[in-house]
Amino acid sequence: MAYDFRNVRVLVVECSPAMTQLLRSVLHMLTIPPQNVFDAYTPEEAFAKFQHYKHDLVITDWLENPDMGIKLTEMIRKNKNSPNAYVPIIMTAGSAHYKRVVKARDAGISDYVVKPFSARLFASRITRVIEDRRPFVESEDFLGPDRRRKQDLEYDGEERREASNSTEDEA
Repeated sequence: MAYDFRNVRVLVVECSPAMTQLLRSVLHMLTIPPQNVFDAYTPEEAFAKFQHYKHDLVITDWLENPDMGIKLTEMIRKNKNSPNAYVPIIMTAGSAHYKRVVKARDAGISDYVVKPFSARLFASRITRVIEDRRPFVESEDFLGPDRRRKQDLEYDGEERREASNSTEDEA
């Protein structure tokens, strides 16, 4: 499906100028005007820009030092001054290590892309967070897209979430 991205505002948080330029090129290929793409290099700078410009999409690197991309994601999702805690967040990283992917997922990212990646793959991930947007889950310690990618409509086992919630209610 073709989209009109001319009015979409994107925040790119990346420490590598070459990667920032690659992401800008992909976004331009998707018809996002250069003036609608904002760069930031730290979580604090990114969050300040996010508050001011109210971006429609955030693309952040893992940002070693340590885990600054996770910090930004948590700021966007949990900070009471966040203008849109439900904004799609795509995280890029140089590692697909299971613990990193889980940590990013548990912070509330919408998608995770491992470097190096092609422009086509990245464009497909942007499309995926738009077309296949998972419902958001909000609890005391989590706000983000439902961590389950697939819903098994034929599952007939115990619903652990419902069981744990009812147990807590009875206590």
